[in-house]
Amino acid sequence: MRPLLQGMLLAVAVVLAALASATAAGTVTASQAWIRLPPAAAGVAAGYVQLHNGGRADRLLSARATGFGQVQIHAMRMDGEVMRMHPLPDGLALPAGQVTALQPGGLHLMLIAPQRPLRAGQQVAVTLQFATAGEQAVVFVVAEGRGGHGAGR
Repeated sequence: MRPLLQGMLLAVAVVLAALASATAAGTVTASQAWIRLPPAAAGVAAGYVQLHNGGRADRLLSARATGFGQVQIHAMRMDGEVMRMHPLPDGLALPAGQVTALQPGGLHLMLIAPQRPLRAGQQVAVTLQFATAGEQAVVFVVAEGRGGHGAGR
């Protein structure tokens, strides 16, 4: 009887661990995902999104999108009086319980080497890879100017 009880306790522990992992994986959500419409001949486009972290601290590790050679996480910094962008090879920290805004003039995704020109209203599926929350597909909408209100996850 004792081995049966141990087996049942082990099974319950495995189920609880799986539930805890599933809960942690769903803690980062995305909203207001958009890509600024670049000039037709541009070799890059900038993507913006609000990342809502409802759980423990996490990190956006990488991103990828079909139709682009590469997607990088970028930040802007001042170099004297010139603003320059640079990649964040270690990803982007997402503090627990906070919203991290990727927005014009600051943090953003740099979508590099598009296979074809983008057009206003087009939807682009971008896969975001988080350290804890795992992989999430987010639909970005291509928009002109300074704003877009694309779909979330």
